[in-house]
Amino acid sequence: MLFSLGETMGNLIDLTKKSGIVLEKNGLADVIANIKVATDVSGSMWGRFQNGTVQEVLDRLLGIGMNMDANKSIEVFAFNTASKYIGTVNEKNHADFVKKVFMKKTAIDGGTNYAPVMHAILESSGCPVKPIKVQEVVEKKGFFNKLFGKTEVIEKDAEIERLPLDHPTFVFFITDGANWDRAEAEHVIREAAKVGVFWQFVGIGNESFPFLEKLDNLQGRYVDNADFFPVEDIMALSDEKLYELLLKEFPSWLKEAKAKNLIK
Repeated sequence: MLFSLGETMGNLIDLTKKSGIVLEKNGLADVIANIKVATDVSGSMWGRFQNGTVQEVLDRLLGIGMNMDANKSIEVFAFNTASKYIGTVNEKNHADFVKKVFMKKTAIDGGTNYAPVMHAILESSGCPVKPIKVQEVVEKKGFFNKLFGKTEVIEKDAEIERLPLDHPTFVFFITDGANWDRAEAEHVIREAAKVGVFWQFVGIGNESFPFLEKLDNLQGRYVDNADFFPVEDIMALSDEKLYELLLKEFPSWLKEAKAKNLIK
């Protein structure tokens, strides 16, 4: 469906009002956060880019950004097996953003890895985490080590000292399928529980998402920093219902993150 400029602006105003009501209902009316969106661009997502689903999702997420983000915008990242920063969506450029910007910066193809874009988002938020295994190989100087060519592997596992973030980062992570890098993605979520970033995973389509359910319920994290819900047809959800689902768990994380000095 095509909209005129006036219609798209009117739609964004309506979305901003609707999200504002849900934000207030959840005690988030005065919260400022950096809103980031990770959008799956693997081959199976092609139809959703073509039929307007991705454009509509970005518009609806911008409704939250207009209320919550300090710059009244959302930052968009794309991922398949790699990660790509697409740009910022705001009230001036959101109309036809997918066609005019998104699809000119990345191809819609390939498989699915979560960790590369998760690392990229954490780095852009000023709080990168270590990969799953960082090793330093040091050659021993002893006679027998030289004789047999042995090396000693030393794990570098020192904690990174961090200051609390001025504002939390709120990530909306949209995907339609399972990933190949599950060990690394789980590691990132565990490590990212120590920083001021919350991950809202959304599984779209008729696939099952056992790994995202696992991330949602991981035990032993510093804080519970992720939520997940599946939705077969996201375009069939009302704006109000979508906002309720997207904002359901963020308030409880926010309270715990402040209590543990992850954010100011």
